[in-house]
Amino acid sequence: MKRPLKVIVVGSGVAGMAFAHRLSTLMKKGDVEIHMLSKAPPETSNSHAAQGGVAAVIDPADSWEQHRDDTLAVGAGRCDPEVVERVVREGPACIRELLAIGARFDTDAQGHLDAAHEGGHRTPRVVHHSDHTGAELVRVLQGQVKGTAHITVTETLFALDLLVTDGPDGRRCNGVRTIDIRTGAIREHFSDAVVLATGGAGQVYRHTTNPIGATGSGVAMAVRAGVPLRDMAFVQFHPTALYDPQRKGAFLISEAVRGAGAVLLRPDGTRLMEGLHPMADLAPRNVVARAIHTVMREQRVPHVRLDATRIGAVRFAREFPMIMKHCMGTGLDPTKEPIPVMPAAHYLCGGIRTDAQGRTLLNGLYALGECAGSGLHGADRLASNSLLEALVIPRYAASSVMTSERNAPIPEDVEVGRSSFADEDPAVIAALGELRDLMMDRVGIVRDDAGLQVASSSIARIQQFVVDQWAGGGHSMDLYELRDLVLVAQAICEQAIAEPFSAGAHWNRDRQTRASTGNGGPDTSGSSRSIMHHEALK
Repeated sequence: MKRPLKVIVVGSGVAGMAFAHRLSTLMKKGDVEIHMLSKAPPETSNSHAAQGGVAAVIDPADSWEQHRDDTLAVGAGRCDPEVVERVVREGPACIRELLAIGARFDTDAQGHLDAAHEGGHRTPRVVHHSDHTGAELVRVLQGQVKGTAHITVTETLFALDLLVTDGPDGRRCNGVRTIDIRTGAIREHFSDAVVLATGGAGQVYRHTTNPIGATGSGVAMAVRAGVPLRDMAFVQFHPTALYDPQRKGAFLISEAVRGAGAVLLRPDGTRLMEGLHPMADLAPRNVVARAIHTVMREQRVPHVRLDATRIGAVRFAREFPMIMKHCMGTGLDPTKEPIPVMPAAHYLCGGIRTDAQGRTLLNGLYALGECAGSGLHGADRLASNSLLEALVIPRYAASSVMTSERNAPIPEDVEVGRSSFADEDPAVIAALGELRDLMMDRVGIVRDDAGLQVASSSIARIQQFVVDQWAGGGHSMDLYELRDLVLVAQAICEQAIAEPFSAGAHWNRDRQTRASTGNGGPDTSGSSRSIMHHEALK
């Protein structure tokens, strides 16, 4: 009798839970054990914070071909067409499945699903639950996961490294090393397959819409294990984060607000996007973010304004209750005065290189969601395609994982050490701040060759600082996060330097765009080059 297939999922956002739910439905109880490990509950994830919705074709006048073409256009010639077609074609089925397990999406007066209009889409096709769709998906999927006996969830484990072995068939991932953030216990967890669904890396930038846990741990673990990345140069900045100098983090003002009629204004009150792009305020995000960045730099202002008053107070309160509540909490009434906004790092378009089934180039290792570079997004992500990707590709990954070889026997999980967390170290916190400022200034919305070289040298220096601190023992949580973030920063910077053309979210003023692919270029990003010192950080 075969033993149960053992699968570890690192992360508990939509992609991780969608995978676990799908695999549990494909395999009978007793045939599989799914262990979900995360450092925090899903309520703190990027998934939960997602405001917009799920891009999916629900209007008979729309088509998957149009959705495909919009995705390819925004991706600037850098998308994988096979992945794009697979994901967009299955959008409607994903919505139906979510409805079947209790998801609540907004409907119109006739009871039909309502679709919002967001940037880069030629037509409204974003299915939503007011302005907190991510929270609704987390609620539904969390209910499915918690109600399944062969899925266990542990929410206090910070993933440190992948466990990799060399065998007759080559290198293979057979587990993950974690540290318990409550006790400091370091354990090795073994499995037949490991699925990374660790989310984004927005915390590598000073201004980001991402939660504090978005530190790129999955990408960093892949780098330390020698797993190739792709498209890391393409970091999407959302054009409209609330400007609030009194608060840490950047609260997102959903693109759906512009879809409902809000417009961006220069400091003198004139329309900012008028005449700059045929889609004006709903142009692709990289176009709008650069336009705002240009105005802020040239006029030396910390923000521009988003005029949502034309939407009307009743409609705004009904469709954007979370945004309304947050703005009012800062003393701003968005139905009566324009909202101060600025761009902020929002989404990592690349990540760990995978195929259309979520498989990486390391046997036994899968990557899903924002930490993965599936090729769907290319040089820039079409609005609300990310939640769709996090629902579709896990279905195929689950089918692939269930055929995994059951390497017998699997060792029992074992504690291999303990670490007492050090107090906050001012030097580490200063290095974190320097890294975030450096990335914002030199590897942000607009780049140039000289700035990228400065960033590369500075990142190498910060990385050496991390190596030295790591060797001293007594690691703080800030050092654990800096250890990951500096590798993510180096991967972004190295692949930005390697890009021969400006495309999408990577805009280098010293490099031309490539006319033959709109504003894209060839896929030269491949794997991230070797990262210095990563062996010393294991």
